[in-house]
Amino acid sequence: MSKMTTAGVAAGFVLSVSVLTAQGTAPARGASPTQEAPPMMVLMGPRGPVPVTERLPAMTLHGTIIEISCFRTMGAATVASPEQITCAKGAITKGTGVVGILTDGIGTFQLGGSLTANNFAKLVPYLGKDVDMSGSEVYISNNFSYHVFEARTMTPAKK
Repeated sequence: MSKMTTAGVAAGFVLSVSVLTAQGTAPARGASPTQEAPPMMVLMGPRGPVPVTERLPAMTLHGTIIEISCFRTMGAATVASPEQITCAKGAITKGTGVVGILTDGIGTFQLGGSLTANNFAKLVPYLGKDVDMSGSEVYISNNFSYHVFEARTMTPAKK
C-alpha cells in the first residue's frame, strides 16, 4: 500500500470539494430548471434592500396598517384614531417611521417589499385602515424585533 502524503491528502480534499460545489443545487420541487429563484433581498423602506435568509410560502394577511413606534407608544386601542395617524405620518415624514401591519390573530409584522418604496408612500394613505395583503413572511439576518412580511399586493379590506 502506498503512503499518503500531506500534499496528496490536501489535493484529494480540494478535488472532492470542487466536485460537490460544481454540482449546484437542485431546483425546488415542482420548479422547472428555467424558473429563477426569488431574489434573496427585500426592500425595507428607507433602509434599502436587506438580505433574506429564508422566504416562507405565500399567504394573505388581514389587519390594520400601523407605524410601529406610534403603535408601541399609543397602543392598539387607538390604532385608527386621528392622534395615532398624525403621529404615524409625522414619524414617516421625519424618516424615523417604520410601517407595519397589526394582524388579526397572528401578530405584528414590519412591512418590506416594493410597497415600502419612497419612504412608504404607497402605504401612508392606508394608515389606520384595514387591508388584505398578500406576500410572504421573510427571515432577515439580525432582525430580532418583528417578523417581516414582504408585501406583494394590498387591497382595502371588505367589511
